[in-house]
Amino acid sequence: MTVQPNGEFSAKTRLANLQQLRQDVYDILIVGGGITGAGVARDAAMRGYKVALIDKGDFASGTSSKSSKLVHGGVRYLELFEFGLVFEASRERRTLWQIAPHLVQPLPFLFPVYRDARWPAWMIDIGLWMYDGLALFRNFKRHEMFSNPEIARRMQGIDVRNINGGAHYYDGQVDDARLTLETIRAAHRHGAVIASYTQVDALSKKDGKVVGVQAHDTRRGGTLDIHARVVVNATGPWTDTLLQLDDPRAPRRMRPTKGVHLFVPREKIGGDSAVAFPSYTDGRLMFVIPWGNFSIVGTTDTDFSGDPDHVYADAADVDYVIAAAQHAFPGAPLKRSDVISTYAGLRPLVAQQGKSATKTSREHEIWTTASGLVTIAGGKLTTYRSMAEELVNLVEKRLRAEYNIAPQSKCMTARTPLVEVNDTTTADGLPPEVIEHLHHAHGPEMNRVLDIARRDPQLAQPMIEGLPYIWAEVPYAIEQEMAMTTTDILERRMHILNESRDMGMRVAPQVAARLGDFLDWDKTEIERELRAYQERVAQASAFST
Repeated sequence: MTVQPNGEFSAKTRLANLQQLRQDVYDILIVGGGITGAGVARDAAMRGYKVALIDKGDFASGTSSKSSKLVHGGVRYLELFEFGLVFEASRERRTLWQIAPHLVQPLPFLFPVYRDARWPAWMIDIGLWMYDGLALFRNFKRHEMFSNPEIARRMQGIDVRNINGGAHYYDGQVDDARLTLETIRAAHRHGAVIASYTQVDALSKKDGKVVGVQAHDTRRGGTLDIHARVVVNATGPWTDTLLQLDDPRAPRRMRPTKGVHLFVPREKIGGDSAVAFPSYTDGRLMFVIPWGNFSIVGTTDTDFSGDPDHVYADAADVDYVIAAAQHAFPGAPLKRSDVISTYAGLRPLVAQQGKSATKTSREHEIWTTASGLVTIAGGKLTTYRSMAEELVNLVEKRLRAEYNIAPQSKCMTARTPLVEVNDTTTADGLPPEVIEHLHHAHGPEMNRVLDIARRDPQLAQPMIEGLPYIWAEVPYAIEQEMAMTTTDILERRMHILNESRDMGMRVAPQVAARLGDFLDWDKTEIERELRAYQERVAQASAFST
């Protein structure tokens, strides 16, 4: 297992990779740079295979940055008797705590016991003992049962008149976009050739078998043929699109459902624990989740048949979530004006006949078409690593049987830290909340951000008053995280778009100018970039119009 030093991972790296993609033949080409594709690339590269990965947008720009930010065992899947999924997810939650402790932190949850709910307290207690047991009693802490006064103390504004106490248990929280990014960067360090903003136009075939893809660079133009022994479809909500490039008559396999989340100030609703509550209109389980100084409130689960490239929260979505929260938390009534921003994503569920969106299984599926295209779909953010291991095991057998290509090592992803440990660096003069943010966002890599700030003290200044982001993170994102656009930086490398009242519009021109300096943009290109960011902001605030 060869590991490259932490070299540059930038737009310049991408250009060099595009040229390399035109020249080489790869053992495995992954289409899709979300968490699933990233996990496959890391695993395969660590086993010594020649790996390539492309995505038509930024890494995690689809579903993998639009989740509830949870790494969880899936307590609600117990009701569906999906004990295998809960066991797997609980194991993977523990694994992620170990390999990415800066990104995955324990998160306490409150589960109120509603008097008119179908689950009485004794049943919830038994269910959570089962939840602890399926985690082999290795969760952060075991669950407890709380009284009404304790519930009220921990969660402001909650209506305890219809509650008979509640349960307190632990799951995990994660920065989903950064988990995807760090997995991508780990694959890069192990030799994977990676390029964002590279869209597949067609599958290349020889004697009826897929042998690569025809693609184009969506940023600069130009086409490329990429040759590979195995092509993996890990495109999430776009799975059917690639399957129909393989066979125009292929039936649709996916049932995407839309999940909407609201960002609101923590003082409006929420506490130190996440809390689950049912929607009073349809019984759907919803959450208020702490996120720094904010709360994330959601989520919906409705069938979606539109364009997966244009998913956003509209006024009806936001009103549904607000109404549910107002009913559960009458002491902290939310209003539309409290909502700072929204985000919406699609769950790439595999269709199941006769089941509602909520009841459709979150289990993943892997299958190979007649032409040899390998597809992985469904699954959960929490289980991405084990999903990738299963897929690479399958591809390993095929590469050995068809090409006599054997791996250099077994799967090591469960025992190898996601981010390499670097020498420590002092952070004199920065506020504690900035240091805490840099640690959680970058882990050991925070030292490289601090080095940038040390070389230019202006870059140690905050970008937005009241938020912990500093200007040194912008050049770091450009030079070390392959950020290509203002949206890449302000929405996924940082979360300014969601957390700032102006959604980052004040700092966007400076960010675009820094990108322009690195990428040699002229004034027209910078203006085009700012318009693109304004369009993204308009999506995140579409509910208000």
